[in-house]
Amino acid sequence: MGKIYGKTKVDNPKPKKKKNEHNRIRNKLQNFRVSPKECELINARIATTGMTKSHFFIESCLYQKILVKGNIRTFAEIRRAVLELSEKIDKNPDLTSLDPVDAERLKTILEILNYLF
Repeated sequence: MGKIYGKTKVDNPKPKKKKNEHNRIRNKLQNFRVSPKECELINARIATTGMTKSHFFIESCLYQKILVKGNIRTFAEIRRAVLELSEKIDKNPDLTSLDPVDAERLKTILEILNYLF
């Protein structure tokens, strides 16, 4: 005789998603230090947008224009990255098959150079 009361257990092949998880796994942590005044200003901006802190920082880092004040270290890093990308492009001149990380690096370098000149 079967059970009258209670639910039967149904195996769900998909694991349950955590709250606010949108088909992404975010398991990397990014930290940085700020002064108390900078913290206050950042928190005020975040509160104004109504976003979560993580969403605000992701959107800011990925989609906002970056103002770079050139110095020796900046230009040395750009030079190193351009040489590395140049070698990859020489090996495979078809830019449509460029690795997405390398494509993003190239895009960032071009944006920086565009604002400098």
